Amino acid sequence: MLTFQFTAEGPTVILTFNGRLDSVAVIKINEIIENEPLMKNRAAGQQIVFDLHGVDYISSAFIRVCISTARKAGNGNFSIANCQPFVKKIFKISGLDELFHIN
Repeated sequence: MLTFQFTAEGPTVILTFNGRLDSVAVIKINEIIENEPLMKNRAAGQQIVFDLHGVDYISSAFIRVCISTARKAGNGNFSIANCQPFVKKIFKISGLDELFHIN
């Protein structure tokens, strides 16, 4: 089961995920991201971080969410934190480690 939480730390909005980020979960994620006040009212230049520490699976649909969010954030203001080695490998193989910062 997917759980997630929005937090704001200074100029950074952090979305922490736990569980499977499959295509069903992505529908809910997109809805939440579009309606979350922390995302809608984000100031220009504010960082967005997806914390994937508790994630055990990502789908191609979630990768699209990452790409879309990175484009909306603009100018290097999107990153992925705390991902498991196999998740980091997926981003690297797909070349997305060139599009946004992954640690």
